[in-house]
Amino acid sequence: MTDEESAPLEGVDTGSEALDDEDRDQIREALTSETNIRRNEAAQALSQLAERDPSTVRPFVDDLLPLLGDDRNVIAQQAGTALLGVVREHPEDLAGSVPAVFDLIERDLNSLELLGTQIVVQVVLEHPEEVAPHLDRIVAVLDGRSPAYEATDGIDMVDDEEARETMLEHDKQEHQLLIQSQGRLANVITAAAEGDPDAAADHVDALVGLFDTPDVTVVGAAVDAVSEIAQADPDAAAGAFDALVACLNHTNDTVRARAVRALGYLGDDRAVEPLEHRASVETDEDLADLAAETAAFLDES
Repeated sequence: MTDEESAPLEGVDTGSEALDDEDRDQIREALTSETNIRRNEAAQALSQLAERDPSTVRPFVDDLLPLLGDDRNVIAQQAGTALLGVVREHPEDLAGSVPAVFDLIERDLNSLELLGTQIVVQVVLEHPEEVAPHLDRIVAVLDGRSPAYEATDGIDMVDDEEARETMLEHDKQEHQLLIQSQGRLANVITAAAEGDPDAAADHVDALVGLFDTPDVTVVGAAVDAVSEIAQADPDAAAGAFDALVACLNHTNDTVRARAVRALGYLGDDRAVEPLEHRASVETDEDLADLAAETAAFLDES
């Protein structure tokens, strides 16, 4: 790919309410150009159109998807922005294209990860069955991440105080983008498992792997996802038993409560004793009652 100067998209009016055939042909040609500037111009034109009228961009969805993997971040950003405009109004248009969106989510750039996450959020709300088969890839993105901020290496070595503060402020803003993405991806995990527990069941082991991650929001979402799977088919979630029991001792009370709920759906009476113990030592009265009630339910089943 080259960066040579190229002619702008002459005659394509992004302020127009409609594109004619010549406009569409010109945009499609530019989207596949070997010239970076040309591809960027076309993607930018579509992102502007999507902001005003997403329906005008719907015919270009298949043309934009390959650009999510473009080696130029700015082009991927413009293409993703255009597709986000479409998917907010027409989630069905991206329902079958979730794998392509991971070209954004799996990039080492927080703003692009968040952009891809926003697209998947729109899909999972209406078509969870299209997202559930890819839970392992979402897990891989979230695994081991901490919500705690740590300055990027090297910032503290900058001598100029003003420059250092500017870099630090930008670094913190980037971290906030990451936190937003993590929270939304966590919600995607739960929504996908709730909407299609059968497909999510193929990823129980991956979900259990998130129980030890530092971000309690992610842990809670993973436990909830396993709970949804267990509610639909206890046998499909049986492999999560030991990990759920371990979560009864998690430092976060919300995670403990969700683990109690999941064990209830799992229906394994081996959980009676751990649940009774949790009830006896739990400082949260409501959670203690829930653990005791769940233990009694399993003991009587």
